[in-house]
Amino acid sequence: MFTFSATGTDPVSLEDIDTHYESAQDSKKGLLQTESMILKARNSADASEPLAWRLARTYYSLAEVSGKEAAEKYYHRCLETAEQTIALNNNSAWGFYLRGLCRGKLGQMQGLWSSLSMIGPLKKDFQNAVRLDPSVSQGGPHRALGKLYLELPGLLGGSVDKSVDHLKQAVRLGPKFADNYLFLADALFEQENYRAAKNTLQDLLTLIADSDEPPDAHEIRQKVMLKMTEIDSWIASQP
Repeated sequence: MFTFSATGTDPVSLEDIDTHYESAQDSKKGLLQTESMILKARNSADASEPLAWRLARTYYSLAEVSGKEAAEKYYHRCLETAEQTIALNNNSAWGFYLRGLCRGKLGQMQGLWSSLSMIGPLKKDFQNAVRLDPSVSQGGPHRALGKLYLELPGLLGGSVDKSVDHLKQAVRLGPKFADNYLFLADALFEQENYRAAKNTLQDLLTLIADSDEPPDAHEIRQKVMLKMTEIDSWIASQP
């Protein structure tokens, strides 16, 4: 285990940082504390790829819980720190994955999400992450590619079949991560594979029931029931 010490403080380990990040959940205050921990550790040590990608991840999460103006600032910081991560280690799956995420978010905010100039770099970042370590962030690289292929129009490279394939891999690599199931159900619905979509949602409900109640269990159940209702309504409306 790597540890880093800052002047006048006890050593901080990567495990400490990860534990604090996970406990922060959607708390901006908690995430800002995580940022502070990482910055102090960086000041007391040589440039470190493990610290760099953790800082980029924290900036991404901060952007997700911030208003538009602050979010754009944090996405830019995420992108810059992900670039630093790759410069420190060009085999960093986390670096490529986070760079792709933050590129995509900034592209959405700037209205460039569906432009050819944006799609190529995004795909390459996520494909590099898949090649290096597809398991990061609970199958994150496959999840990101699956969402990308689902959201893009066909003329720009969108493909429901590719989306389903990647999201199935995400579920395999992150079998306890709710979004993998939710996004796969969306893709299966668009593929008109309604029974498989419902089965995927049922698998998620079973997962929640069989595990310790996660903090967002109620919200997940609500999303699942809405999606199941949508599927049933669509099936009933077909001739």
